[in-house]
Amino acid sequence: MGEPVAVESGLLSGVQTSDGTRSFLGIPYAAPPVGDLRWRAPQQPLPWSGVRSGDKFSSGCIQPQAPADSLYNNEGTEFSEDCLYLNVYTGAEGVTNRPVLVWLHFGAFVFGAGSNPMLNGTKLAAEGITVVTVNFRLGRFGFLALPELSTESDHQTSGNYGILDQIAALKWVQRNIKAFGGDPTNVTVGGASSGGASIHILRVSPLAKGLFSRAICESGPGVAPALNGFGHIAAYMTLAAAEEAGTEVQQALGASSLAELRGISPDKILAVSLPRTQGPWKSYLRPTTTSLSVYDTMNPVVDGYVLPEAPITAFTSGRALDIPLIAGHTGDDGTALPRLDSLDKYHVFLNETFGEQADEALRLYPASTDDEVWTSSWRLLADQVFYWPTWTSARLQSKYMKSPAWYYEFLRAPPIPADSQIIEKDFAGAFHLAGMLYGLGNLDAWQWDWTDADRSLSQKMMETWVNFVKGGSPEGNPGAVDYWPALSTSSDVVRIWDNDGQLQLKSPEQHANEVTAFWDKYYDAKL
Repeated sequence: MGEPVAVESGLLSGVQTSDGTRSFLGIPYAAPPVGDLRWRAPQQPLPWSGVRSGDKFSSGCIQPQAPADSLYNNEGTEFSEDCLYLNVYTGAEGVTNRPVLVWLHFGAFVFGAGSNPMLNGTKLAAEGITVVTVNFRLGRFGFLALPELSTESDHQTSGNYGILDQIAALKWVQRNIKAFGGDPTNVTVGGASSGGASIHILRVSPLAKGLFSRAICESGPGVAPALNGFGHIAAYMTLAAAEEAGTEVQQALGASSLAELRGISPDKILAVSLPRTQGPWKSYLRPTTTSLSVYDTMNPVVDGYVLPEAPITAFTSGRALDIPLIAGHTGDDGTALPRLDSLDKYHVFLNETFGEQADEALRLYPASTDDEVWTSSWRLLADQVFYWPTWTSARLQSKYMKSPAWYYEFLRAPPIPADSQIIEKDFAGAFHLAGMLYGLGNLDAWQWDWTDADRSLSQKMMETWVNFVKGGSPEGNPGAVDYWPALSTSSDVVRIWDNDGQLQLKSPEQHANEVTAFWDKYYDAKL
């Protein structure tokens, strides 16, 4: 256990592992956002007396429970509105000035928690950095907007409470991480999926200025706007659109005032369905394990305060925070996203969505049978939601900013057992978030038949990320065999974490270039 650590709210005890690292779990970084604090900016954490035990995770934000055998299930985690806690993984007592990595969890801004076993920070802590994982408000508790909430606010906005939570956690790190041996002047933020989208948002928000100096983003939607329901995970909402959706929630709950809405149980707020989830686009989609109703107000809001403009606008104008970036995607990023299930629906969808680009979409994502539609529609959505935005964030940085950007593709297929239901087998391969699993060093979270190549690749990714967190460059000396050059106007070489466990460097293939050009044209016509 060691000596208690003193933070601003009181004394904390932690747990020490056999390799000398320490973990401090379930640390409050803000007051519980319950009662009158529901849908308000996070407040200062409450002090405690005595020594608070940091030996177990706190509650995650209230959310739909993932299936027990899901890769994304937070096993053993309870869910509550009282959820603003973080976890610190660090080195032995007496070590100081450790670089800090703050990792924001995945979950479409609807589910997830810092306690997920894929996010354990122990392995990276053993490599010489301090790791922080964060819970923040989700779904209707993290992103609900209402006219009455906007009127109540000093800034005449609402929504984005989950992003304000992330910023509060980063401010807590600035004030307290020295107590754990961390260096508040050397902080990197990282995340995958919606955690990656959060990286884009934080780089644009003036409220996060000065809180971090580097970024890691895997499969992060959010640079491209979602222009239809099929791409909902990538969407930002205008304040007016978010207030309209929030008003529908209020009406569906039968609440006549904000005070009454704050008095409704969180379970009822989570469960209520809206007419918009029954819209015509829903007929295109294969049902998912999570009810579509939880997505209807989950989006971050371009509110003029927390998020003053869409990230793509900030990137192209040079107004996004100019810091070093590692970004990348996985080869099978469409894992768990919905798919189309018939050729007829596919043709209707392509024509209605892409218009004059429909023929080109069919060429890039070909299908002549229902079975082929199953795969092609999945790859189309994965490229729209994850590949194009992430690749574009790095391309825009290399074009408009001074700080370097490095890009990777993760193509290693983890050895998921044939009888496992943890992820649908035909969705597997280099599944969504797989790169994060290797990069954070948490292969042992699942007792699969990991090979020496798997462990070697994980170790190399960890070393690369740690090098970046420590010094702002992923690795190596120019001229070395595996030297990873930054993107530039004359070079688009990317790192390949490959299927056979080897490392490669290559430029995007012709097909990838055509896919990029297709989505460039599609969004240029809409922006």
